[in-house]
Amino acid sequence: MRILIHDFGAYAFPITLSQTLQNRGHEVAHAYCDSLVTTPHNVHESISNLTLLPIRTAQTFNKYNLIRRWGQEREYGHLAAKVILGFNPDIVISANAPLSAQDRILRTCKRNEIPFVFWLQDLIGLAASKVLKSKLPLLASAIGRYFQSMEGRLLRESDAVVAITEDFRPALREFKVAPDRCHVIENWGVLEKSINEPETWARLHNLGDRPILLYTGTLSMKHNPAILAHLAQKLRERAQVVVVSQGAGATWLSQAVETRNLINLVVLPYQEPDQLPAMYASAEVLLVLLTEDAGQFSVPSKILTYLCAKRPILAAVPAENLAARILEASGAGFVTAPNDHADFIRKAEILLDATELRHTMGERAEAWATKNFEIGQITDQFERVIRQACA
Repeated sequence: MRILIHDFGAYAFPITLSQTLQNRGHEVAHAYCDSLVTTPHNVHESISNLTLLPIRTAQTFNKYNLIRRWGQEREYGHLAAKVILGFNPDIVISANAPLSAQDRILRTCKRNEIPFVFWLQDLIGLAASKVLKSKLPLLASAIGRYFQSMEGRLLRESDAVVAITEDFRPALREFKVAPDRCHVIENWGVLEKSINEPETWARLHNLGDRPILLYTGTLSMKHNPAILAHLAQKLRERAQVVVVSQGAGATWLSQAVETRNLINLVVLPYQEPDQLPAMYASAEVLLVLLTEDAGQFSVPSKILTYLCAKRPILAAVPAENLAARILEASGAGFVTAPNDHADFIRKAEILLDATELRHTMGERAEAWATKNFEIGQITDQFERVIRQACA
């Protein structure tokens, strides 16, 4: 079967699904956006035996200019549709795409009688309503309703929906998506063994010998970066807080370094994929942030990669979020309320003081990842969805 998997975000874990499906005898193409700041520059180098289809817009995506981004999303949808038709798949699985682009992809599949699977990573309509309240308060409600209406329609018209958490089922019911088309397959983490010593990565970035508390990945204002500044301010000479990110939250933290003289807060740009294992190994504690509102529509996927890194995790996330439930079930770290900065700092100090506890939590993280991220079992689930969608 010819399968096209489209992952707008160019994440590592969907590629492992594509590779496994290819190894099982399917003819697979993996499409992704090649115009994001976060797109790995050497994504092609570590992948063999798989057709890669980078989709490149005229300019790098602008996340913070809403009008320009809307135009870029429409441009991307047009380009993605052309890529799909060029490969001529028997089925398309599409994840992380902006709704206007996802709409174009779905309509292209419908016109050409190609079954379409909506891989639901975030409830974008609900997220838009929450985020726009602060940016466009007078229009937020109307825009939010528009996006939720579009998202509901796309989900209903899909031949199958793969949600990443059971928490999305109430929204799917509200959108009146046929229950027999809805499936839940949780995301998984991927992390290769490091070929470099963690000390090498730390020296490369002049991080010195103090313990590292590491935050990586997307850092928008929905993640409340202020908690990282407070953590650095409290720890001072005891440890350093390293943030590997780009965008609004990283810029805000860089300014905080100057205004508050936070010499133990280091902000670095995104690292290349081959540097990630050493980067994670350099940390004593890995950090996750998510605000109370964002917990309703988002699951921070970085926690899954963190589990593969065999390090303890400290998460300021809503207790009902899947990330919190995974940490509680695995015993791989601590969970605090998103706005409880004092508890977050207190838990960080506990972890810094307790070498044996850190080791135990790291072992539990690895055990959870080994048990739950077996790609063969995950691929079995996707193959069942593919068969149903094509029936």
